[in-house]
Amino acid sequence: MRATWPLLGSNGPYSRVPLAAFLEAEVRLGLDGVDFVPQTPHFWCSHTGHESTAPLRAALAEAGLPVRVLTPPPYRYSLTAPPGRQREATLDYYRVCIALAAELGAGRLVLGAAGACWDIEPEALRRNAAGLLSELCPQAEAAGVRLLLAPVMGPETPLIAESPVLGRLEELSELLRRVDSPALGVCLDTNVMSTWGDSIPRWFERLGEHTGLVRLCDGNYHGWRAWGEGVLPMERYRAELEAAGYAGPVSLLLPGDRYAGRPSWPEERGLEVLRGGAE
Repeated sequence: MRATWPLLGSNGPYSRVPLAAFLEAEVRLGLDGVDFVPQTPHFWCSHTGHESTAPLRAALAEAGLPVRVLTPPPYRYSLTAPPGRQREATLDYYRVCIALAAELGAGRLVLGAAGACWDIEPEALRRNAAGLLSELCPQAEAAGVRLLLAPVMGPETPLIAESPVLGRLEELSELLRRVDSPALGVCLDTNVMSTWGDSIPRWFERLGEHTGLVRLCDGNYHGWRAWGEGVLPMERYRAELEAAGYAGPVSLLLPGDRYAGRPSWPEERGLEVLRGGAE
């Protein structure tokens, strides 16, 4: 059965080629929009500001590809940072990113707890994240941008661990309760979800109304993989996502550099399956 979700490509894996090469691939693949990562060599963005969006917007318009989602790289910024320079820079960075998302017409901005300090008590990390997000949400709401908190890899994946907190759906649900803002939702990443032992039915039972984006990706404990190259039950995940009634966009972004030498392959494989050409 052909998928009916809006399917988004991403420049994330295209970090070794120019923007034009990425856009050419997306047009060829017939994607519905872009989950844009403001990374070099495609775009410069930091806590001090970003370059002019005019050339980027012109290139996207010529390709007929709207930016539906903005996914800023976490770099050394951290939602969980304690008071100090890192926290100040993190606030500045995401303020810049919210403004960038609005300028590009992206109504969603994905962020997560990557870069947490593992020597800080977990509850303190969660409290830091709640405080920082509470400061960002009013700006996001005013700009018409929804912040989507994505789960991160944790101690069960030591080679690619990002944070000891904010990976389990219960933690994400509690953080949404603490912040209590319509500008904050969640992004489901099926590979990260699986490493924490969560499931799509449980996710949508608890977080369905807050889910603004799904990354339907294969993978394992060592990272994200193209459809069929990981160990996850992707056809079951797809069926469960349909059964949950999810109607938002699905992003094909795979974090990491595994496919940097052939960046279109994961998208090609995912589209082949989602459009009904293979299993």
